Order: sequence, then C-alpha cells, then structure tokens
Amino acid sequence: MFDQKVHSFIQKHTLIESGDILVAGVSGGPDSLALLHFLHRHRQQYQIDLVCAHVDHMFRGSQSYEDLLYVEEFCKTLKIPFEGKRIDVTGFLEREKLSSQNAARICRYSFFKEVMNQYKASKLVLAHHGDDQIETILMSLTRGSTMKGRSGIPYKRPFANGHIIRPFLAVDKKEIEDYCLTHDLVPRRDPTNEKLDYTRNRFRHLVLPALKNENPEVSKQFQRFSEELMEDEAYLQVLTDEYLNKVVKRKKAGLFTISVEKYLQLPQPLQRRGIHLILNYLYKEVPSNLSAVHIEQILHLFKGQHPSGTVYLPKGLYFIRSYDDGIFTYENEKEETYEYHLKPGDSILLPNGGYLSFEKVLEDPEPEQNSLTIFRLAEGTEIPLIVRTRRNGDRIKPLGLNGHKKIKELFIDQKIPMQQRKVWPIVTDRLGNIIWVPGLKKSCYEARDSKEAIYILRYR
Repeated sequence: MFDQKVHSFIQKHTLIESGDILVAGVSGGPDSLALLHFLHRHRQQYQIDLVCAHVDHMFRGSQSYEDLLYVEEFCKTLKIPFEGKRIDVTGFLEREKLSSQNAARICRYSFFKEVMNQYKASKLVLAHHGDDQIETILMSLTRGSTMKGRSGIPYKRPFANGHIIRPFLAVDKKEIEDYCLTHDLVPRRDPTNEKLDYTRNRFRHLVLPALKNENPEVSKQFQRFSEELMEDEAYLQVLTDEYLNKVVKRKKAGLFTISVEKYLQLPQPLQRRGIHLILNYLYKEVPSNLSAVHIEQILHLFKGQHPSGTVYLPKGLYFIRSYDDGIFTYENEKEETYEYHLKPGDSILLPNGGYLSFEKVLEDPEPEQNSLTIFRLAEGTEIPLIVRTRRNGDRIKPLGLNGHKKIKELFIDQKIPMQQRKVWPIVTDRLGNIIWVPGLKKSCYEARDSKEAIYILRYR
C-alpha cells in the first residue's frame, strides 16, 4: 500500500524519469532514511542512479556527528555513494545574524547544490511528508503568509540545475514509521523534534493530533488543497504577468515603477498578485519575513487618498507612492545633494538630466521661449550663482505675489514626484536668495525684459 501510494504520486507529477541522477538529502531520521531505502529498492524500476548527501550542522556536538557516521555506514551497506559535510552553522548564523533554522537551511541547501553539481544530478529528493504539509500550511495561514506561501510545500520546484522533488508528500508520518518497522530500519532520533520551543513542533504535537482525530486521512485533503491552490495560482500569475506589462513605466535591476492609476484598473484578484510578481522580480530570494501585512500596506498606499508615502520592506527594499508613480526600489532613500557655482559662460548637466546654461543676452528670447525655462538676470544680481538641491525651510518670493512660498509647497502644488524633488535644481544668488526654480517658478528678482538684463539662464 505504501509503495503504491508513492509510485502513483511519482507518476502523477512526473517526479522521476528514466536516467535521472538523484541526490537524496538524508539526516538519518525516520523520514529521510525510509526515503533513501525506498529509492534504493526501486532504483532498477526507475532506472536511476542514487547519491546520499548528509549535513552535520554541529548543533548537538558528538551526537550529530554520530548521525553522520551512521548514515555513512548505512550507505556503505547498500553501496550507495555518500557525501557528508560538517558545517559550523552556529558561527555562520552569528556572522550573518540569522535564526538557527534559517542558517541551517542555507548551509544545508548550499551543500546539496554542491553535491548535485559534482554528480551532475538532475534532482534533489527530500523526505517532506503529508504531516509536514499540514504543519506548513497551518503555520503560513497563522502568521499571515503571502499567497504562494499559503499553498504549502511544492511537490516539485526548480533548484540548482534541476529540481527538488518530494515523493513522500503522498504519505503521512505514521505510514513512514510503519515502513521503517516493516523493513527493519533503525533511524536516528533528534531530541529537539520533541521540544515545544519551536513553532513547528507545537503544531505537530498540539494541533495535528486534533485534526487527525477528526479525519485520519486529513493529510490527503491538505495535499489536494495544496495542489489545487498551486494550479490556480499558476494560472492567475500568467494572467497577472500579461496585465502587469500594461502598467509598467520603468523596469531595471533594483527598480520597478508602475502607474498607480492603471494599476488600480486591474481586476482585484490580480492587484495583489501583481505586487508578488514585482517582489519576486526584485528579490533574488523572497525573504521569509515578508508577510501579507507588507502587501496590505502597499495596497493601502495604492488605494489611499494621500498622494505620497513609503512602505519599508525586508532586505532594504521599499515601496514609494508618489502621485501616479508606484516605485519599488533598493535605492538609498537618503537624499542626494549637490551644489554648483555658476559663472557667465558656464553650462552644466544636472543629476536630474536637465541642462542649465548661463548666457550673455544677445537678443530677447522668442515669445514661445519666454517661459519658465528662461530666466533673465537683473543687473546687480550677486554672482556667482549657486545651483543646488533643496534644503529644509527653502522659500521663494514669487514674481507678482506678496510674501514667500515654501519650496516644499511648490513641489506639492506641481505634483512633483518625491524622487524628482530630491534632485530638482534650485538657483540662488551669491547671497543665498532663491531666484528661480527652473521649470516651476520665477522669483521677483527677475528682470522685466532683456533691456534690463545682462545675462539669461536657460533650462532644458
């Protein structure tokens, strides 16, 4: 019965193909030992080559080293190629400031990748089973995981130059323990699996028994739920990808800008998934602490009445809403500053892409040029002029108006996106009086016409 369940699952999802070289990740516990034994028994039927990979995380001193020796001896008995490695995970997690579980996972999978490359293997086989699936889905729902996370453990996913496969998702923990008894396997036992300090262990020992009491076949129902949800998600992601291309304004490494107005026209189910697609594009590996809360915060900024705001995301990524721009970026939020001194005859290319020149007046500009991109310098203006980024408290005395106007308010009135405000040029005289904000506002310091002007500034 056990063998048939696993065979059917492998065939249904095409997990193993003739000629595959499989690397089995084996800790020595009941699940992975049963997996290695099962694959070895059926190696001729599947026409596969099999390699065993074991990592000693060095968390339990001599006890975990004995696990390595045990798995190595087990492989010798069955004549299975063995690759083992001891890794100082504690040192790694302290350097990288990670949790013990995340650090162990990173080190373990890195070694598995090495072994796959060494043997030119096409598949990494792991022993996750039906009970693991239930725990994972419930944990994801409880902590508010992303859409993809709610579907649980995938039976197959890309990894290294091949795939990770999990044929034991077809069976539960009790069936694996029974398999070990039937085939006289004596697995190693990790005592930390019994501690309720870990979230997964609490679900395993406190929640799972209640579910199995309601339905002994509950793992089958959760696996069906997982597969159906994955299929639905895959289809909706294809749709989202198609729609998302219509709202993208700018896309490059570390930056993704979309139109807020067009994005909000997408069907509601695709809006959330669109954010996930963007995050998958920007993150090389989506961090485990990215949650549904982050997605809700981004959606709130998209749909809110306030035209600007920021959501800080894990690993230095953040989302900025600035009028119609929805910006996902890794760029440092610290404002870039610059300051140039400009003398007659000078011209400069500005960080915002604009070009500013300080020219002697030869003739009055054409009427169509007599705009916010031309500024006539009145005689007596203190030079050199200073071209710089904005500062807190900046004010301009507008032409034709009494009093002063804050530059911050000017940017808001003109709906200048926050990213552009950081590098927008402000022109002052030598004394620091703001005489012009190119393209936006002139001050009362401008000469009335060329007869009163000796020089002009051009911005293009």
